[in-house]
Amino acid sequence: MEKKQILSIVANNLRVLMNKQGLSVSELARRCDISTGTVSKIMAGQMALSIITAMRIADGLNVTIGELMQGLMNPATNATVQEDAEDLDEFNVGILSLGNRRVTCILAQTGTVIATSELNGGLDLAETSGKLMHSIQEAITAALETLDKQTIKLKQMRLKLVTQSYEFESTRQKFMYFAERYFKEVILLSDWQLTCLSIFNDKPGVSLVVDKGVSLSYQHEGVINKLGGWKFPVYDLGGENWLGAETIRHTVEAAEGYVPMSALAQTVLSKFNGKIEAITETCFKGGLGADVFCSFTPFLLRAYFTEDPAAVEIIDKGVAAIQKMIARVDAITGEKLDIALHGSLLDIYKNKIDPKRFIAYVPITHNVELLAQLTKDYLRQKGILCVV
Repeated sequence: MEKKQILSIVANNLRVLMNKQGLSVSELARRCDISTGTVSKIMAGQMALSIITAMRIADGLNVTIGELMQGLMNPATNATVQEDAEDLDEFNVGILSLGNRRVTCILAQTGTVIATSELNGGLDLAETSGKLMHSIQEAITAALETLDKQTIKLKQMRLKLVTQSYEFESTRQKFMYFAERYFKEVILLSDWQLTCLSIFNDKPGVSLVVDKGVSLSYQHEGVINKLGGWKFPVYDLGGENWLGAETIRHTVEAAEGYVPMSALAQTVLSKFNGKIEAITETCFKGGLGADVFCSFTPFLLRAYFTEDPAAVEIIDKGVAAIQKMIARVDAITGEKLDIALHGSLLDIYKNKIDPKRFIAYVPITHNVELLAQLTKDYLRQKGILCVV
């Protein structure tokens, strides 16, 4: 039997045994005194089991080594552990990643909300599939802890997710393949798709997110489309990352004497002891990941509210980029649709948009409940082809 086949059989057995007991990756790892990363790799068929690890896992699952290795003892039969054949209730689970938070909502088949949770730490496709699965199971476990009933298995759940880095197509497909091993169904959406659905339902309108990035989606003739929002530094003009990068650019130019020294540049330089190389080191070795430039945006915003000319100029460039996006949608639809503006930069940009077009935003709690309710058929009708 080939190594790949052996890993696949063990991975299947482990997933099924965990699902039967309603165990998360973190709970099994705790029971076995091994790392969550090790459990995730074994479940993904990426790591072979040593004798000691197999014994620990079998003990943690309260099964025999034979049950864990079923299908390997007699390769001719290839009989692995199977899911229970009983007809189990289904549950719809929505997990919404918003900034550095995970908001979870679990619905019964009747559509009734039966459990919720909110944890720190978002979901980002830039992470490994194993780490993402750990975060998902952690969010579900936190919600289920509020229930006074028997354990719900992952295979009973239709999972609907909103993650960061949705635009990473190859990573998205890889994660979907990984996640569908665990759940009855998996639907993956972006924040702009869910937000547009929650605000406008079946009505035409524009949803403009101004956060770390900038994402504009619009519903026209019953279909949801997107303009821009391809993630910084490719696009996202006007978002926190872009504003932070422009702040760095201005600071360096001021320090080098290409443009006049400003209060903004002085503030940034003072935080780095006047050393441009310290700024560079922060950007490349600061451990802040893809959103490193966001850490410079607060300097800009403080300078903007004190009407520093350099800061005002940078913000105006962001406003111009966003207004250009809105004008493009107006040209495509042939009308000026209502605009829902939301995100961390709401207070900066809300006075820059025609007040006659501005409408209020919908609370996050409504978003996550709507997420849990979504079906593939409905999303296909909306032209959202992100379901697999």
